[in-house]
Amino acid sequence: MGEAKRRKRLAQQTSETLRQRIAAGEFGAPGRLERLCLVIDRSPAGRDLLALLRTMPEFSALHAALAGEEMQLWDSVTLFEFAGITLKDGRARAWLATDEDKLLNEALPRELRGGAGLLACLDPALQERVSSFALAGKAS
Repeated sequence: MGEAKRRKRLAQQTSETLRQRIAAGEFGAPGRLERLCLVIDRSPAGRDLLALLRTMPEFSALHAALAGEEMQLWDSVTLFEFAGITLKDGRARAWLATDEDKLLNEALPRELRGGAGLLACLDPALQERVSSFALAGKAS
């Protein structure tokens, strides 16, 4: 029971933080979800974030991609360490990366091109590198 309460409280905090980020304009115009790059790993936190996004009406633009073939493949095949969804111009597209090198050197440069707010839930050491990468891209 304690673990279930903890996870529910964490989901509530995360959903509130995400709503605040949308309101602040991190993912497009303030109050709108327009440009987003989501990336997760196979950790319980990554899977919890996916489950949460599926329930939040603010992220309804991602729901088709969350249920799509790429995400089903990621769920069923351990070949891919990372899954992501990019939302740009009203279209959500799921993508996969087999390893950290592919994520940092191929997927993220491609998916963050043109500007997108980053929503990542990864191993803490990699989370820091991915966040730094995204910030460096915004600065250039």
